[in-house]
Order: sequence, then structure tokens, then C-alpha cells
Amino acid sequence: MEITYFFRKPKFPIICEIDGYLIATKSKRGFEKQLSRFEVFRKRQYNFVDISGEGWVFHGEQMVISPMTFKKRWTKKEIVRMFNKRENNFDGATYSEKSVSAKRFDRIFREIVDLLI
Repeated sequence: MEITYFFRKPKFPIICEIDGYLIATKSKRGFEKQLSRFEVFRKRQYNFVDISGEGWVFHGEQMVISPMTFKKRWTKKEIVRMFNKRENNFDGATYSEKSVSAKRFDRIFREIVDLLI
């Protein structure tokens, strides 16, 4: 299954939510590999965010990634809350919301990606 891009590519790493489950990847190939674990994604659209905080959409049926989405900018708190409320939190790991304002977006993002991977 080959993913294509509409207009341009996101800046990796990315975090994508699929029905409450979060997946994170540092490359297109890694995203394709992660998606192969899900069977129901083909008929839907899923939002994800890249390292710059830009919102993107993945169209499962067409296997296309596009920047054309209603949610264009993500905040640090939104990323942390999405991580803390994920369905695949099997080990109970959470990210503290207390120190979010003192950290840069890319640092928080990378730390969450590392926790997910």
C-alpha cells in the first residue's frame, strides 16, 4: 500500500489518531507500516499533526495525505491531551500538562513521539 501526497509532504515525525488510537512515525515508510495494522481505516479520513504543529488529513480510501483540513494549527496542550486520552495507553503513561508552557512545541512533540514509538 503506497501513500501519496496532495500538494506537499508533512514534516516528519507525525502523530495520527485512528479511532482513539495514536500512532507515531518518523517516516512515510513507517506510517505505511503502522497503517497496515489497522483494517478499518480504508473508508475514513483521519486527522494528524506534524512536527511543525500543522494539521493534516489522511484519506484512507485514496491513500492520500493532504494539508486540506479544518484543523490547521495544533497547540501543545491539544497534543498532550490527545496523548493522555488515547485508547492504546496500555502502560498508563501520561505526559504532564504542568510544564507545557515552559517547553517548545517541537520538544514536547518529539518526547510524545518517542513515548508512542
